[in-house]
Amino acid sequence: MAKSRNGKIRVLDAACCSLPFEFPLPTAYCLLFLFSLPCFAQNPPAQPYAVLNHDAVTYNGPGRDAGHDLAGPEIRFGLLAPLAGPRQAEGEALRRAAQMAIEEENATSLPGARHLVLVTRDETGPWGQASSQIVHMVFDDEAVALISSSSGEAAHLAEQVGNKIGVPILTLSSDTTTTEINLPWIFRLGPTDAAQAQAFARDIYHGRKLQHVVLLAQDDHDSRVGAQEFEKAAKAMNAPSPLRVGLNPASPISSALPPELQGAEAVVIWSDAATTQSLVPYLQQGLPNTPLYVCRKAMEADPSGPSRPYCRACSTGNGGIWTTAATGVQSVPPTAFAQHYKERFGVEPGIGAAEAYDAIRLLAASLRQSGPNRARLRDALAGISAFPGASGVISFDHAGNDTSILTLRRLK
Repeated sequence: MAKSRNGKIRVLDAACCSLPFEFPLPTAYCLLFLFSLPCFAQNPPAQPYAVLNHDAVTYNGPGRDAGHDLAGPEIRFGLLAPLAGPRQAEGEALRRAAQMAIEEENATSLPGARHLVLVTRDETGPWGQASSQIVHMVFDDEAVALISSSSGEAAHLAEQVGNKIGVPILTLSSDTTTTEINLPWIFRLGPTDAAQAQAFARDIYHGRKLQHVVLLAQDDHDSRVGAQEFEKAAKAMNAPSPLRVGLNPASPISSALPPELQGAEAVVIWSDAATTQSLVPYLQQGLPNTPLYVCRKAMEADPSGPSRPYCRACSTGNGGIWTTAATGVQSVPPTAFAQHYKERFGVEPGIGAAEAYDAIRLLAASLRQSGPNRARLRDALAGISAFPGASGVISFDHAGNDTSILTLRRLK
Protein backbone atom coordinates (compact mmCIF):
# COMPACT_ATOMS: atom_id res chain seq x y z
CA MET A 1 0.00 0.00 0.00
CA ALA A 2 1.39 3.41 -0.92
CA LYS A 3 0.18 6.98 -0.55
CA SER A 4 -0.08 8.90 -3.80
CA ARG A 5 0.47 12.63 -4.29
CA ASN A 6 -3.25 13.41 -4.49
CA GLY A 7 -3.87 12.07 -0.95
CA LYS A 8 -5.32 8.75 -2.04
CA ILE A 9 -4.22 5.20 -1.29
CA ARG A 10 -2.90 3.05 -4.11
CA VAL A 11 -3.35 -0.68 -3.48
CA LEU A 12 -0.34 -2.88 -4.29
CA ASP A 13 -0.47 -6.56 -5.16
CA ALA A 14 1.71 -9.29 -3.64
CA ALA A 15 4.53 -8.61 -6.09
CA CYS A 16 4.52 -4.92 -5.09
CA CYS A 17 3.18 -3.91 -8.46
CA SER A 18 0.75 -1.04 -8.46
CA LEU A 19 -2.89 -1.91 -9.22
CA PRO A 20 -5.08 0.57 -11.11
CA PHE A 21 -7.29 1.37 -8.12
CA GLU A 22 -7.05 4.50 -6.01
CA PHE A 23 -9.31 5.29 -3.05
CA PRO A 24 -9.74 8.39 -0.85
CA LEU A 25 -8.02 7.90 2.50
CA PRO A 26 -11.22 7.32 4.58
CA THR A 27 -12.49 4.75 2.08
CA ALA A 28 -9.13 3.00 1.93
CA TYR A 29 -8.89 2.65 5.71
CA CYS A 30 -12.45 1.30 5.82
CA LEU A 31 -11.51 -1.29 3.19
CA LEU A 32 -8.41 -2.29 5.13
CA PHE A 33 -10.53 -2.77 8.23
CA LEU A 34 -13.09 -4.88 6.37
CA PHE A 35 -10.47 -7.16 4.83
CA SER A 36 -8.95 -7.70 8.25
CA LEU A 37 -12.20 -9.23 9.56
CA PRO A 38 -12.36 -13.05 10.04
CA CYS A 39 -15.04 -13.44 7.39
CA PHE A 40 -12.44 -12.45 4.75
CA ALA A 41 -9.83 -14.89 5.96
CA GLN A 42 -8.76 -17.68 3.66
CA ASN A 43 -9.73 -20.43 6.11
CA PRO A 44 -13.43 -20.38 7.16
CA PRO A 45 -14.27 -21.07 10.81
CA ALA A 46 -14.41 -24.75 11.65
CA GLN A 47 -17.70 -24.45 13.55
CA PRO A 48 -20.91 -22.68 12.46
CA TYR A 49 -21.86 -19.50 14.24
CA ALA A 50 -25.07 -21.06 15.53
CA VAL A 51 -27.01 -24.30 15.18
CA LEU A 52 -30.56 -25.39 15.88
CA ASN A 53 -30.84 -27.45 19.05
CA HIS A 54 -32.99 -30.41 18.05
CA ASP A 55 -33.10 -31.60 21.67
CA ALA A 56 -35.03 -28.49 22.66
CA VAL A 57 -38.01 -28.95 20.31
CA THR A 58 -41.24 -28.85 22.30
CA TYR A 59 -44.65 -27.22 22.35
CA ASN A 60 -45.33 -24.81 25.22
CA GLY A 61 -48.58 -23.36 23.95
CA PRO A 62 -52.20 -23.88 25.02
CA GLY A 63 -54.64 -26.65 24.14
CA ARG A 64 -53.96 -29.37 26.69
CA ASP A 65 -56.93 -28.67 28.96
CA ALA A 66 -60.17 -30.65 28.72
CA GLY A 67 -61.92 -27.73 27.04
CA HIS A 68 -59.91 -28.46 23.87
CA ASP A 69 -60.82 -32.16 23.73
CA LEU A 70 -62.66 -33.24 20.59
CA ALA A 71 -66.23 -34.32 21.35
CA GLY A 72 -68.38 -37.10 19.93
CA PRO A 73 -68.39 -40.91 19.88
CA GLU A 74 -65.82 -41.06 17.05
CA ILE A 75 -62.13 -40.22 17.08
CA ARG A 76 -60.99 -39.53 13.54
CA PHE A 77 -57.56 -39.96 11.99
CA GLY A 78 -57.04 -38.22 8.63
CA LEU A 79 -55.09 -39.79 5.76
CA LEU A 80 -53.91 -37.65 2.84
CA ALA A 81 -53.05 -39.98 -0.04
CA PRO A 82 -52.96 -40.06 -3.87
CA LEU A 83 -56.28 -41.66 -4.80
CA ALA A 84 -56.17 -40.87 -8.53
CA GLY A 85 -53.60 -40.53 -11.29
CA PRO A 86 -50.35 -42.50 -11.70
CA ARG A 87 -49.86 -42.90 -7.91
CA GLN A 88 -53.34 -44.29 -7.31
CA ALA A 89 -52.00 -47.77 -6.49
CA GLU A 90 -49.81 -46.26 -3.77
CA GLY A 91 -52.73 -44.38 -2.27
CA GLU A 92 -54.94 -47.45 -2.30
CA ALA A 93 -52.25 -49.46 -0.49
CA LEU A 94 -51.99 -46.78 2.20
CA ARG A 95 -55.77 -46.64 2.63
CA ARG A 96 -56.19 -50.41 2.90
CA ALA A 97 -53.40 -50.83 5.45
CA ALA A 98 -54.62 -47.88 7.53
CA GLN A 99 -58.17 -49.21 7.55
CA MET A 100 -56.94 -52.65 8.60
CA ALA A 101 -55.09 -51.08 11.53
CA ILE A 102 -58.17 -49.03 12.49
CA GLU A 103 -60.29 -52.16 12.71
CA GLU A 104 -57.67 -53.98 14.77
CA GLU A 105 -57.36 -51.07 17.20
CA ASN A 106 -61.15 -50.86 17.60
CA ALA A 107 -61.12 -54.41 18.92
CA THR A 108 -59.67 -53.09 22.19
CA SER A 109 -60.96 -50.34 24.46
CA LEU A 110 -60.40 -46.67 23.72
CA PRO A 111 -60.83 -43.61 25.96
CA GLY A 112 -64.50 -42.98 26.74
CA ALA A 113 -65.61 -46.17 24.96
CA ARG A 114 -65.21 -44.35 21.64
CA HIS A 115 -64.13 -45.88 18.35
CA LEU A 116 -61.65 -44.87 15.66
CA VAL A 117 -62.66 -43.76 12.18
CA LEU A 118 -60.36 -43.26 9.18
CA VAL A 119 -61.03 -40.23 7.00
CA THR A 120 -59.21 -40.37 3.64
CA ARG A 121 -58.88 -37.44 1.26
CA ASP A 122 -57.17 -37.18 -2.12
CA GLU A 123 -53.99 -35.13 -2.52
CA THR A 124 -54.06 -35.50 -6.32
CA GLY A 125 -54.78 -32.42 -8.38
CA PRO A 126 -53.53 -28.91 -9.11
CA TRP A 127 -51.37 -26.92 -6.73
CA GLY A 128 -53.31 -26.14 -3.57
CA GLN A 129 -55.52 -29.22 -3.74
CA ALA A 130 -53.66 -30.93 -0.91
CA SER A 131 -53.83 -27.80 1.28
CA SER A 132 -57.60 -27.61 0.84
CA GLN A 133 -58.03 -31.27 1.73
CA ILE A 134 -55.87 -30.87 4.84
CA VAL A 135 -57.99 -27.94 6.03
CA HIS A 136 -61.17 -29.98 5.40
CA MET A 137 -59.81 -32.87 7.49
CA VAL A 138 -58.96 -30.54 10.37
CA PHE A 139 -62.11 -28.39 10.47
CA ASP A 140 -64.84 -30.40 8.72
CA ASP A 141 -63.80 -33.93 9.67
CA GLU A 142 -62.33 -32.81 13.03
CA ALA A 143 -59.42 -35.24 12.74
CA VAL A 144 -57.29 -35.44 15.88
CA ALA A 145 -54.16 -36.16 13.80
CA LEU A 146 -53.14 -36.47 10.14
CA ILE A 147 -51.03 -38.91 8.11
CA SER A 148 -49.47 -37.75 4.83
CA SER A 149 -48.07 -39.88 2.01
CA SER A 150 -44.51 -40.19 0.71
CA SER A 151 -44.86 -36.94 -1.25
CA GLY A 152 -42.48 -34.28 0.05
CA GLU A 153 -44.74 -31.52 -1.29
CA ALA A 154 -47.77 -32.89 0.56
CA ALA A 155 -45.69 -33.28 3.71
CA HIS A 156 -44.63 -29.62 3.65
CA LEU A 157 -48.21 -28.44 3.12
CA ALA A 158 -49.42 -30.61 5.99
CA GLU A 159 -46.54 -29.35 8.12
CA GLN A 160 -47.49 -25.72 7.53
CA VAL A 161 -51.18 -26.25 8.29
CA GLY A 162 -50.47 -28.48 11.26
CA ASN A 163 -48.04 -26.03 12.81
CA LYS A 164 -50.36 -23.08 12.25
CA ILE A 165 -53.47 -24.76 13.67
CA GLY A 166 -51.88 -27.21 16.10
CA VAL A 167 -52.48 -30.70 14.68
CA PRO A 168 -50.02 -33.63 14.93
CA ILE A 169 -48.73 -34.81 11.54
CA LEU A 170 -47.20 -38.21 10.80
CA THR A 171 -45.59 -38.18 7.36
CA LEU A 172 -44.18 -41.04 5.29
CA SER A 173 -41.97 -38.62 3.33
CA SER A 174 -38.21 -39.13 3.36
CA ASP A 175 -37.61 -35.37 2.93
CA THR A 176 -35.43 -34.27 5.86
CA THR A 177 -36.36 -30.60 5.50
CA THR A 178 -39.75 -31.32 7.09
CA THR A 179 -38.04 -31.81 10.46
CA GLU A 180 -34.99 -29.56 10.10
CA ILE A 181 -36.51 -26.31 11.34
CA ASN A 182 -37.72 -27.59 14.72
CA LEU A 183 -41.49 -27.48 14.27
CA PRO A 184 -43.05 -29.46 17.13
CA TRP A 185 -46.10 -30.84 15.28
CA ILE A 186 -44.58 -33.09 12.61
CA PHE A 187 -43.08 -36.57 12.94
CA ARG A 188 -41.43 -38.43 10.07
CA LEU A 189 -41.63 -42.22 9.68
CA GLY A 190 -38.88 -44.07 7.86
CA PRO A 191 -35.34 -43.22 6.77
CA THR A 192 -34.16 -40.00 5.13
CA ASP A 193 -32.95 -39.84 1.53
CA ALA A 194 -29.42 -39.29 2.82
CA ALA A 195 -29.54 -42.38 5.04
CA GLN A 196 -30.83 -44.52 2.17
CA ALA A 197 -28.21 -43.19 -0.23
CA GLN A 198 -25.40 -43.88 2.22
CA ALA A 199 -26.63 -47.44 2.81
CA PHE A 200 -26.74 -48.08 -0.94
CA ALA A 201 -23.30 -46.55 -1.50
CA ARG A 202 -21.68 -48.58 1.28
CA ASP A 203 -22.96 -51.84 -0.16
CA ILE A 204 -22.12 -50.93 -3.77
CA TYR A 205 -18.69 -49.35 -3.37
CA HIS A 206 -17.34 -50.90 -0.16
CA GLY A 207 -19.21 -54.18 0.07
CA ARG A 208 -19.32 -55.26 -3.59
CA LYS A 209 -16.41 -53.11 -4.87
CA LEU A 210 -18.40 -52.06 -7.94
CA GLN A 211 -17.44 -49.13 -10.15
CA HIS A 212 -19.87 -48.77 -13.07
CA VAL A 213 -23.08 -47.56 -11.42
CA VAL A 214 -26.09 -46.09 -13.24
CA LEU A 215 -28.41 -43.75 -11.32
CA LEU A 216 -31.96 -43.58 -12.73
CA ALA A 217 -33.81 -40.52 -11.45
CA GLN A 218 -37.23 -39.15 -12.24
CA ASP A 219 -37.57 -35.41 -12.83
CA ASP A 220 -39.50 -34.41 -9.71
CA HIS A 221 -38.45 -32.77 -6.47
CA ASP A 222 -38.25 -35.90 -4.31
CA SER A 223 -36.33 -37.89 -6.92
CA ARG A 224 -33.86 -35.08 -7.60
CA VAL A 225 -33.09 -34.72 -3.90
CA GLY A 226 -32.57 -38.46 -3.51
CA ALA A 227 -30.33 -38.66 -6.57
CA GLN A 228 -28.21 -35.78 -5.30
CA GLU A 229 -27.82 -37.54 -1.94
CA PHE A 230 -26.52 -40.68 -3.66
CA GLU A 231 -24.05 -38.66 -5.72
CA LYS A 232 -22.84 -36.99 -2.52
CA ALA A 233 -22.49 -40.39 -0.81
CA ALA A 234 -20.42 -41.73 -3.72
CA LYS A 235 -18.18 -38.65 -3.63
CA ALA A 236 -17.67 -38.99 0.13
CA MET A 237 -16.39 -42.53 -0.48
CA ASN A 238 -14.01 -41.36 -3.23
CA ALA A 239 -15.92 -43.60 -5.66
CA PRO A 240 -16.46 -42.91 -9.37
CA SER A 241 -19.43 -40.64 -10.00
CA PRO A 242 -22.52 -42.60 -11.01
CA LEU A 243 -23.92 -42.05 -14.49
CA ARG A 244 -27.24 -40.26 -13.97
CA VAL A 245 -29.97 -41.07 -16.50
CA GLY A 246 -33.30 -39.25 -16.44
CA LEU A 247 -36.56 -41.17 -16.22
CA ASN A 248 -39.63 -39.97 -18.06
CA PRO A 249 -42.82 -41.72 -16.88
CA ALA A 250 -44.47 -40.88 -20.20
CA SER A 251 -41.71 -42.70 -22.14
CA PRO A 252 -40.80 -45.88 -20.22
CA ILE A 253 -37.78 -47.98 -21.15
CA SER A 254 -38.64 -50.63 -23.71
CA SER A 255 -37.38 -54.21 -23.82
CA ALA A 256 -34.18 -52.99 -25.52
CA LEU A 257 -31.98 -51.42 -22.86
CA PRO A 258 -30.54 -48.00 -23.76
CA PRO A 259 -26.76 -47.78 -24.21
CA GLU A 260 -26.29 -46.03 -20.87
CA LEU A 261 -27.51 -49.14 -19.01
CA GLN A 262 -25.58 -51.75 -20.90
CA GLY A 263 -22.77 -53.17 -18.80
CA ALA A 264 -24.01 -51.52 -15.59
CA GLU A 265 -22.68 -53.29 -12.48
CA ALA A 266 -25.37 -51.76 -10.25
CA VAL A 267 -28.48 -49.66 -10.86
CA VAL A 268 -29.89 -47.20 -8.33
CA ILE A 269 -33.50 -46.07 -8.88
CA TRP A 270 -34.98 -42.90 -7.42
CA SER A 271 -38.54 -42.51 -8.69
CA ASP A 272 -42.15 -43.08 -7.68
CA ALA A 273 -43.72 -46.52 -7.36
CA ALA A 274 -45.61 -46.49 -10.66
CA THR A 275 -42.53 -45.63 -12.72
CA THR A 276 -40.37 -48.14 -10.86
CA GLN A 277 -42.80 -51.03 -11.20
CA SER A 278 -43.05 -50.52 -14.96
CA LEU A 279 -39.26 -50.31 -15.23
CA VAL A 280 -38.05 -53.19 -13.06
CA PRO A 281 -39.16 -56.10 -15.31
CA TYR A 282 -37.11 -54.73 -18.22
CA LEU A 283 -34.09 -54.22 -16.00
CA GLN A 284 -34.38 -57.74 -14.63
CA GLN A 285 -34.58 -59.17 -18.13
CA GLY A 286 -31.72 -57.15 -19.56
CA LEU A 287 -29.50 -57.18 -16.45
CA PRO A 288 -30.42 -60.40 -14.57
CA ASN A 289 -27.24 -60.44 -12.47
CA THR A 290 -27.15 -56.72 -11.71
CA PRO A 291 -28.37 -55.61 -8.25
CA LEU A 292 -31.11 -52.98 -8.31
CA TYR A 293 -31.27 -50.53 -5.40
CA VAL A 294 -34.65 -48.81 -5.07
CA CYS A 295 -35.56 -45.94 -2.76
CA ARG A 296 -38.37 -46.29 -0.25
CA LYS A 297 -40.73 -44.08 -2.25
CA ALA A 298 -40.41 -46.50 -5.17
CA MET A 299 -41.71 -49.29 -2.92
CA GLU A 300 -44.77 -47.49 -1.52
CA ALA A 301 -47.27 -49.33 -3.73
CA ASP A 302 -47.98 -53.04 -3.39
CA PRO A 303 -45.37 -54.76 -5.62
CA SER A 304 -47.61 -57.72 -6.50
CA GLY A 305 -50.57 -55.59 -7.50
CA PRO A 306 -52.37 -56.37 -10.76
CA SER A 307 -51.32 -53.21 -12.61
CA ARG A 308 -47.54 -53.52 -12.92
CA PRO A 309 -46.25 -56.71 -11.27
CA TYR A 310 -42.56 -57.42 -11.02
CA CYS A 311 -41.17 -60.00 -13.39
CA ARG A 312 -41.12 -63.00 -11.05
CA ALA A 313 -39.47 -65.20 -13.68
CA CYS A 314 -36.54 -62.80 -13.68
CA SER A 315 -36.16 -62.44 -9.90
CA THR A 316 -33.92 -65.45 -9.36
CA GLY A 317 -30.66 -63.90 -10.62
CA ASN A 318 -27.71 -62.97 -8.46
CA GLY A 319 -28.58 -59.28 -8.52
CA GLY A 320 -31.92 -58.97 -6.80
CA ILE A 321 -33.95 -55.93 -5.73
CA TRP A 322 -32.65 -54.16 -2.64
CA THR A 323 -34.08 -51.45 -0.44
CA THR A 324 -33.57 -50.20 3.11
CA ALA A 325 -35.27 -51.54 6.24
CA ALA A 326 -35.08 -50.78 9.94
CA THR A 327 -33.27 -53.26 12.14
CA GLY A 328 -34.57 -54.66 15.40
CA VAL A 329 -36.80 -57.39 16.80
CA GLN A 330 -40.52 -56.70 16.40
CA SER A 331 -43.50 -58.13 18.26
CA VAL A 332 -45.49 -57.72 15.05
CA PRO A 333 -43.11 -59.22 12.50
CA PRO A 334 -43.32 -58.08 8.87
CA THR A 335 -44.12 -61.66 7.88
CA ALA A 336 -47.24 -61.70 10.08
CA PHE A 337 -48.41 -58.32 8.83
CA ALA A 338 -47.76 -59.37 5.22
CA GLN A 339 -49.67 -62.59 5.75
CA HIS A 340 -52.73 -60.87 7.19
CA TYR A 341 -52.64 -58.19 4.49
CA LYS A 342 -52.39 -60.73 1.68
CA GLU A 343 -55.16 -62.87 3.14
CA ARG A 344 -57.46 -59.88 3.18
CA PHE A 345 -56.55 -58.05 -0.02
CA GLY A 346 -55.02 -60.78 -2.19
CA VAL A 347 -51.69 -59.00 -2.75
CA GLU A 348 -48.42 -58.63 -0.89
CA PRO A 349 -48.02 -55.27 0.89
CA GLY A 350 -45.49 -52.65 -0.11
CA ILE A 351 -43.39 -50.67 2.32
CA GLY A 352 -45.94 -47.86 2.21
CA ALA A 353 -48.65 -50.19 3.48
CA ALA A 354 -46.49 -51.26 6.42
CA GLU A 355 -45.72 -47.63 7.30
CA ALA A 356 -49.38 -46.57 7.06
CA TYR A 357 -50.31 -49.51 9.30
CA ASP A 358 -47.65 -48.43 11.80
CA ALA A 359 -48.79 -44.80 11.66
CA ILE A 360 -52.30 -45.74 12.79
CA ARG A 361 -50.96 -47.99 15.54
CA LEU A 362 -48.61 -45.24 16.76
CA LEU A 363 -51.46 -42.75 16.89
CA ALA A 364 -53.77 -45.22 18.63
CA ALA A 365 -51.15 -46.08 21.25
CA SER A 366 -50.53 -42.37 21.89
CA LEU A 367 -54.26 -41.66 21.98
CA ARG A 368 -54.76 -44.16 24.79
CA GLN A 369 -52.43 -41.96 26.86
CA SER A 370 -53.67 -38.55 25.76
CA GLY A 371 -57.36 -38.91 25.00
CA PRO A 372 -58.94 -37.01 22.06
CA ASN A 373 -56.79 -33.90 22.49
CA ARG A 374 -54.38 -32.75 19.76
CA ALA A 375 -51.80 -31.09 22.01
CA ARG A 376 -51.66 -33.97 24.48
CA LEU A 377 -51.50 -36.43 21.57
CA ARG A 378 -48.50 -34.52 20.22
CA ASP A 379 -46.81 -34.87 23.60
CA ALA A 380 -47.43 -38.62 23.63
CA LEU A 381 -46.02 -39.02 20.10
CA ALA A 382 -42.90 -37.10 21.11
CA GLY A 383 -42.26 -39.74 23.76
CA ILE A 384 -42.40 -42.73 21.39
CA SER A 385 -39.38 -44.98 21.79
CA ALA A 386 -38.67 -48.53 20.54
CA PHE A 387 -42.20 -49.00 19.22
CA PRO A 388 -42.47 -52.45 17.58
CA GLY A 389 -43.84 -51.80 14.11
CA ALA A 390 -44.41 -53.78 10.94
CA SER A 391 -41.90 -51.52 9.15
CA GLY A 392 -39.33 -51.73 11.95
CA VAL A 393 -38.71 -50.57 15.49
CA ILE A 394 -39.65 -46.87 15.65
CA SER A 395 -38.21 -44.17 17.91
CA PHE A 396 -38.53 -40.40 17.52
CA ASP A 397 -35.97 -37.79 18.52
CA HIS A 398 -37.13 -34.41 19.82
CA ALA A 399 -37.34 -33.00 16.29
CA GLY A 400 -39.66 -35.79 15.10
CA ASN A 401 -37.10 -37.85 13.17
CA ASP A 402 -37.33 -41.62 13.10
CA THR A 403 -33.99 -42.73 14.54
CA SER A 404 -34.24 -46.38 13.47
CA ILE A 405 -30.97 -47.99 12.37
CA LEU A 406 -31.01 -49.02 8.71
CA THR A 407 -30.01 -52.20 7.00
CA LEU A 408 -30.47 -53.49 3.47
CA ARG A 409 -33.29 -55.93 2.71
CA ARG A 410 -33.54 -58.04 -0.43
CA LEU A 411 -37.08 -57.97 -1.78
CA LYS A 412 -36.79 -60.35 -4.73
